Amino acid sequence: MNKVPEEHLRAMEERDLQPVLSWRNHPEVRRYMFNPGEISWNEHVAWFAAASKNPRKHLLVFDLDSQPVGFISLNESARGGVAEWGFHAAPDAPKGTGKRMLNQALTYGFTRLGLHKISAQVLESNPRSSALHRHLGFTEEGCLREQHCGEDCYQSVYCFGLLEREWSAVL
Repeated sequence: MNKVPEEHLRAMEERDLQPVLSWRNHPEVRRYMFNPGEISWNEHVAWFAAASKNPRKHLLVFDLDSQPVGFISLNESARGGVAEWGFHAAPDAPKGTGKRMLNQALTYGFTRLGLHKISAQVLESNPRSSALHRHLGFTEEGCLREQHCGEDCYQSVYCFGLLEREWSAVL
């Protein structure tokens, strides 16, 4: 009989700095980032220190069986409970980790933080992320044509949004 892994979403701590940085700097993760360059240890530590002091930034780690396997940030970007999220899973995370951790992040955002809306921007080169957002109930709200200048070409950016009432209607 297959054991269902224990899932837990928690605040990021200093002990998570190294694994989160190693995931972020992995080539398979970096290629879908708006800034695909490698992040240095000092940059990462400074980012964490600043973000940890900002009450509008929520840095979260997703654990499976007490092992960290994913990172989510929720940044309250506008008044009235509007936040934008970003995320990435460990490159060797089990299949389905993204969906599991994002479902927990939605619950966290809408119930614990009382958010009204969670939004996301996805590069056109990342159709798996676009599909995942649609699967989670997000609406594609627009396309910023050739908005992002990557290393070798311009890419369009797809904008997604999910309102709390839409999320709670499908629970």
